[in-house]
Amino acid sequence: MKDGRIPGLERFVDAVVSRLGFRVHENNEGEVERLLRQRLQHTGCGSVEAYLERFRDAAFAASELREIGLELTVAETYFFRHPDQFRAFVEVALPDRIRARQATRRLNVLSAGCATGEEPYSLAAAMADFPELRNWDVRIWGIDVNARLLDQARAASYSAWALRSGSTEQRSRFFRPDGDRYVLDASLAQAVRFEARNLLEDDPQFWQPDFFDVIFCRNVMIYFSSVAVRSLVERLARSLVSGGYLFLGPSETLRGVSQEFHLRHTQDAFYYQRRLPHELAELAGPAELAVPRSANAALTPPDRGNPGWVSAIAASSTRIAALADRSRRQSEHRDPASPERAQAAVGIELDLDEVRDLVREERFEDALLAIGALPGQAATDPDALLLQAVVLANRGNVAGAEEICQRLVARDELRPGAHYLLAFCQERRGDVLSAAEHDQTAIYLDPAFAMPRLHLGLLALRMGDLPTARRELREALSLLAREDASRMLLFGGGFDRGALVRLCETQLERCGGGQ
Repeated sequence: MKDGRIPGLERFVDAVVSRLGFRVHENNEGEVERLLRQRLQHTGCGSVEAYLERFRDAAFAASELREIGLELTVAETYFFRHPDQFRAFVEVALPDRIRARQATRRLNVLSAGCATGEEPYSLAAAMADFPELRNWDVRIWGIDVNARLLDQARAASYSAWALRSGSTEQRSRFFRPDGDRYVLDASLAQAVRFEARNLLEDDPQFWQPDFFDVIFCRNVMIYFSSVAVRSLVERLARSLVSGGYLFLGPSETLRGVSQEFHLRHTQDAFYYQRRLPHELAELAGPAELAVPRSANAALTPPDRGNPGWVSAIAASSTRIAALADRSRRQSEHRDPASPERAQAAVGIELDLDEVRDLVREERFEDALLAIGALPGQAATDPDALLLQAVVLANRGNVAGAEEICQRLVARDELRPGAHYLLAFCQERRGDVLSAAEHDQTAIYLDPAFAMPRLHLGLLALRMGDLPTARRELREALSLLAREDASRMLLFGGGFDRGALVRLCETQLERCGGGQ
């Protein structure tokens, strides 16, 4: 914390704010300090020490945590928010879980961080269109840390603004006017049970293993620290049945957090499905990612079949893809508690740094030789394999590069670099739709990754989809402009900021989106 702050601010953050999982950083530190002043004044405590002493009283602690949670979160929401996700719920997740639950005829659905109830009520409304559920035991929970918001949810009375995303038919079907308010139909209001719960506090009776079929936990993790996010996701995964579905906010991903889920993409929505037990067992076992080194022999000269500046950028950008995942070398791949593994990880990283230097220098034959000389554990490291795929793509062996990336994605679906390189490979063999799908996945996993934006914009221009081309190229232009010089050097594939910016500007002019 900075000098001049309230004495004891750090203790307040460590002892109180951390219990709710919220992140404190430069942008919101002033807000947290104002909140502390407010709570000290409201409770009549003369110091942080006196305030924290009162936390020994469970009733006081529960009340304060509710108030603090309200202040630190944005409670504004509305019915059928992010409609693409609700379509995926109705068309994919719910029918799949109905099939899986035919024997028990029971479904359990959770809305975590439900605020004033619009989300769980939207789920109830969506499920009302499934007549096969009429004789089922369907339970929908809405939980939130703030009991005051839950009181509003139970009242089930909303403004027209809360219904802005729903259709006129949904409004007339599920609500009745009451002055300037809309009251939810009693059958839906009774379908949801609300409980005040802190998502970071475990309750074995509520968080039962393999209990929920679908969990919506949207726009919650954006407030949490990385430690809190991991704790929350572990709890959600444990309580979600194998094959169950998890919906996060559009800007939230499990990248670097958990590998217990498959990434799904339908109806322009990304969401997750918990892996089956045998798939989790395979993940826990030794990785079998090695690609026969004979693949390196199948080299052909670089592809010259599509000359020009755009082709040159596309070819060089494949070299960038491997480096996009460099920050992902997290603890889920290596056990930091094991000194032996930690030492091995250091050795692998040193070996891979040498290979990356060769790739950056475009010494691709030397890079392949260096990869071939890596010791066994390093040779099967996902980063080493992605580097190998990059080199193969640059040398024209698109099939070899694609094979490696497919194996990588099968093992870890949340690697944006692998998805981007797959997009490049699949475009080269004519599968433009699959290429666009992998570009979109890379963008979802790393919104700051400029190259899939650029590639997707070029694909859309090629297919005549000018609105998409303009949108993606503009976003790529914005991302490139915000890159610092060192990152531009790392990810630019030999082209500087000016060259990539000019490419975006030129292609924007072609599709009528120039400034």
